[in-house]
Amino acid sequence: METNEGRPIRWFEVVYVLVLLVLLGLSVYFMNPHRVAVVDGDRLFKEVGMAQKVDSARKDLDAFKKGTSLLQAYNIRVKTLKAKLEEAKTTAEKEKIESQIKTAGEMLQQSVGPMQAQLQQFDAGAIGTFRRRIQPFVVKVAQKRRLDVVIYSGPSVLYYRNKADITDDVVAACKSYFAKNLPLIDPALMRPSAQAGE
Repeated sequence: METNEGRPIRWFEVVYVLVLLVLLGLSVYFMNPHRVAVVDGDRLFKEVGMAQKVDSARKDLDAFKKGTSLLQAYNIRVKTLKAKLEEAKTTAEKEKIESQIKTAGEMLQQSVGPMQAQLQQFDAGAIGTFRRRIQPFVVKVAQKRRLDVVIYSGPSVLYYRNKADITDDVVAACKSYFAKNLPLIDPALMRPSAQAGE
């Protein structure tokens, strides 16, 4: 063989090109890029029964009960005031009743605010505990599938193929664990030392 310049191709040049082709083939077929999968956290939360447990536990909290009773009292008060508003004949009476409705709404917001904060704190604790408990099962499935990265699907994930979703595998791996009667919030799992041990 000869090159365009008329000189013969040397054997080491042919070997060099063959080695490059072999390396290219190996990199395409055997050196896979990072394997990434997603877990649908909301679906996982529902399918292992945590959503029902958290909802039931929320209803048993004093903050929820007090907030519900305050809301019911507010609705009754506003309904009564609106009936009076329809019956009011003068502008002064209407303005006074509208002011009372506005004041009742402001008082409700002030009263319910701390209760909402308590409920949000409860939800954050329950979700944080759930994520800590689910971690070993996600790791187990990821290692079985030889994955490099597992992320929660959500608004920041714009696209993923269905076969990249490992939610069903994680549900199958942990469903019996979450069937146990575990406390919804485990303070030991929420400490910074538990988070650093991941």
